[in-house]
Amino acid sequence: MRIGYDTLVENPLRPSSALEFLRLLLGAMARRAPGHEIVVFVSPKNRALFEDRPPNVRLLECPVSNERIALRILVQQLYYPVLARRHGLEVIFALNQVPLAAPCPTVVKTCTLHHHVMPQAFRDGGGRLRAWYRRGMFDAAARRARLVVANSEATRRAIVERMGVAPEKVRVVYEAVDERFGTLGAEQARRAVAGRFGQQRPYVLYVSNLWPYKNPDGAIGAFARLRQEYGDDLDLLLAGPDDYGRIPSLRELAERRGAGERVKFLGRVAVEDLVALYAAARVICYPSLAETFGKPVVEAMRSGVPVVAARATCLPEIVGEAGLLADPTDEEEMAAALHRAVTDEEVRRELIARGRERARRFSWEACAEGTWRACAEAAGLRW
Repeated sequence: MRIGYDTLVENPLRPSSALEFLRLLLGAMARRAPGHEIVVFVSPKNRALFEDRPPNVRLLECPVSNERIALRILVQQLYYPVLARRHGLEVIFALNQVPLAAPCPTVVKTCTLHHHVMPQAFRDGGGRLRAWYRRGMFDAAARRARLVVANSEATRRAIVERMGVAPEKVRVVYEAVDERFGTLGAEQARRAVAGRFGQQRPYVLYVSNLWPYKNPDGAIGAFARLRQEYGDDLDLLLAGPDDYGRIPSLRELAERRGAGERVKFLGRVAVEDLVALYAAARVICYPSLAETFGKPVVEAMRSGVPVVAARATCLPEIVGEAGLLADPTDEEEMAAALHRAVTDEEVRRELIARGRERARRFSWEACAEGTWRACAEAAGLRW
């Protein structure tokens, strides 16, 4: 089978976890099926991310990736079909959007539904335009694709209910995370965090972009209540980019709640530093209001840190019995769960053991296998 593999939908100048996912999945797929060829659509800006590749991976350079959104859309919709015919592609795999006029079957992995489940996240004029585009293009791509890949059962249900996709077209393939998580011991991690970030006190860790639907506001509110009601002597570290410029208002919230000096914004953090931040954390707080998979909770479970997550969308499915769940809009309930995970040593030991065991379910081998099966089924081939 010759599969087209789209990497242009992410901006390499502002790399997200999705771009890293594409890189790691590509390697796993190439290892899983060395007799099949993967033709990777790359751009001059992101090509370096995929240069270290197995023999069955070939790079096909296109003019641009998502650093120039409008041009990328034209390339994907108009140029991909030409390339597909020229190179004899049997199926095209992409995230969220595929060429609607592709001459071969397409498989779209729908990994964002925020334009449906959290429309308030798109508030300004550009946001409304983005929401309109996503509703038009993402939904059309899912309906026209031969198969749709969802990264959780909760997401599968949402795709069917909100995007109008036939249930029999959707396959669930769980994602995986970087295997470097969980490779660093706690003491070594604490030294690394102290040296890199100057952090000496124990801390609660939040890992994600500071977008409103990720609910950093809720994390700050729950942390403030944790200190006020329980007196836990901790800091809150927020690791993640600030695409909407929210740090000033979040700092103001922390100050207003009496926790300003204990809340620290680390910005975008390299994977190597995240490995240490997770391993040295006392607990992770993940109060996101809308998720399709929730990679940070899996990263935390691999790292041996207790998880407190939102009882919302897919997170109960991913965390299972390996973490504590709370209403993300109820800071009192979230604070109580954080306090329990921080101070109850028996609960901590149980959560850490369950988390490490559960994290094994989310492997690159299983992710690659499921993705290959979806592509082969779409192309009408046996796998």
